[in-house]
Amino acid sequence: MQPTDPIVTGYINELVKRGLRNYVDLIVPGDDVFRIGREHAEARSSYAQLLESLTQYVKPRINADVAEQVVKGYLGNVNVDYTDVVARRIAKWYIDILRLFNVVSFSGYQPP
Repeated sequence: MQPTDPIVTGYINELVKRGLRNYVDLIVPGDDVFRIGREHAEARSSYAQLLESLTQYVKPRINADVAEQVVKGYLGNVNVDYTDVVARRIAKWYIDILRLFNVVSFSGYQPP
């Protein structure tokens, strides 16, 4: 499942453009993402808890310079943690994948 979020796709495209494919490899969802998803499913965690765990998992794998460039390109020069913005968007992509594979499910409201 390819990401559809423009910040995530912009981030990946910019990494490739700069020859930083190793950072792309770091964010491709793998066993760790599914393990985190299963752990949260077993604990019956909320969407927000899973989102936070996945954000913290992926955040150290983000290239800060590329994140800043891409986020500024979409949101302008705002006072945010650019790495956190990209990490949170990637974490949402992971949750979509976990839902697709029926690893997690949520009832009630979940933010888009």
